[in-house]
Amino acid sequence: MIGDFFSAVIAKISAALEWFLNLFVIAFEALWFLVQDAACWPFDQVMDVVTSAIYAIDVSGLSGHLGAWSSLPAEIVNVLGLLGIGQAAAIIVLAITVRLVLQLIPFVRLGS
Repeated sequence: MIGDFFSAVIAKISAALEWFLNLFVIAFEALWFLVQDAACWPFDQVMDVVTSAIYAIDVSGLSGHLGAWSSLPAEIVNVLGLLGIGQAAAIIVLAITVRLVLQLIPFVRLGS
């Protein structure tokens, strides 16, 4: 009878300790997720500002120049396509864009 009592008390203490251990594990996981979110939140906010800035750019002035290719005769457009003028223009514009973006980063202004 006394042995059953002590077994029950030990079982209750063991269950309480197991509950506290589970509580500690759950609290640690919650804090870990909080730290992860705290690390990702500034990046998310910066990307929100960047997307807002990109959407705010007015490119309506460029729409008038897009029809310039269609006003050229078909033979000239064909020759320009064979010469790779479109790809060359894209490479030049991309190079200028990369250079301008690198100018915005501190300590990257190499010789400019």
